Amino acid sequence: MNTHEDVRAAIASLLRIGEPGDGLLKRLVDGIGPVAALAIIMAVGRGETTAHDAVQGLATTGTEAAEHGQMAEAIDRWAVRAGEAETQGNDLDTIARIGGRLVIPEDEEWPRMLDDLGPAAPLGLWVRGEASLSTVLNRAVAVVGARAASSYGTKCASDLAWDLAARGITVVSGGAFGIDAAAHRAAIAREAPTVAFMAGGVDRFYPAANAELFDQILTIGAIVSETAPGMTPMRHRFLLRNRLIAASSQVSVIVEAGWRSGALNTAGHALELSRQVAAFPGSVYSASSTGTHKLVREHEAELVTCSDDVIALMDDDAPALFDAAAAGAASESGNRSSTPDPREVLDEREKICLNALTVSKPLDVGTIASRAGLTIADALNSLTTLDLAGLAERRDTGWVKLHKSRR
Repeated sequence: MNTHEDVRAAIASLLRIGEPGDGLLKRLVDGIGPVAALAIIMAVGRGETTAHDAVQGLATTGTEAAEHGQMAEAIDRWAVRAGEAETQGNDLDTIARIGGRLVIPEDEEWPRMLDDLGPAAPLGLWVRGEASLSTVLNRAVAVVGARAASSYGTKCASDLAWDLAARGITVVSGGAFGIDAAAHRAAIAREAPTVAFMAGGVDRFYPAANAELFDQILTIGAIVSETAPGMTPMRHRFLLRNRLIAASSQVSVIVEAGWRSGALNTAGHALELSRQVAAFPGSVYSASSTGTHKLVREHEAELVTCSDDVIALMDDDAPALFDAAAAGAASESGNRSSTPDPREVLDEREKICLNALTVSKPLDVGTIASRAGLTIADALNSLTTLDLAGLAERRDTGWVKLHKSRR
């Protein structure tokens, strides 16, 4: 029987072996547990068995992960890093030396809202800072935007973050220059917790020029990353980091963003999760606001100008997707007239399939199955159920998630 610390140690190694958001690794871990998953990968890495034989062994035990056609290839890919996981030393010791910790789903501190990411949910989170994630993310808003922010954008972000912090709402961002830094600084000035999600290891502040800001965040908030200590920020890790920012927040506010801004990627993740997205208006002559205007024009974001607008979005459609406690409280209070949430009766495959859909871009069945880690048949069955539940619908070019149930 694996102990809690055995599981933590295995997840620590898997976070070094795999890349953030690897749905296949998550599927394998969900199927057999992190300790067994690590043992298989390490055995292949040491040449004690092959990935093909490992998958065959999984199939004989009825493990669903073995059904995925790319599992053997994925195990070979992870096995390349297996030696690195052994030679790098103990990441748990490294994080402990700098006063950090590894938070895993079995911990009370684990932020349950991240489970809404389904197959893209993180296996664990490296954390530094005084704040408890489950506590500070209970009511949180992401404030993100352009690195090359204008003075207008910086003031909007600062004012919004200050007002949100004053009302007990945690400000979440990415620690970057521009809008991110302005939001973090305003929350700190208000002596309120703020959370920065990083694309590299939490022992390597990036950008380095914001080191003083990160030190301040540590005293009152938290710095969080999915990547192992010492790992460098890379472009794809920034984009994958954005899904954690979106999932941890009830509303994602895009203050200022150009046409190709990474903040739009955060908005996209929020929309996929049926989270609220908001955007500040800017000058029609400003290139820094072309992205935010696009979100509003295409009805993917609500136009906001102050904290009251954002808080109204937080309270709209309450409870949030991840707020099961609030849903239970509403039921117990005698509110029998409200319509039950159709998501509550979905099975695991249907929930994963729902999370794989987007509200803005129709996806074909093959793409949905790949994103969800399901077979084509399972994806089709799940989509039919979601359609009947009013949670998804088929259009000419594919399937989309409905932001609100048709019921």
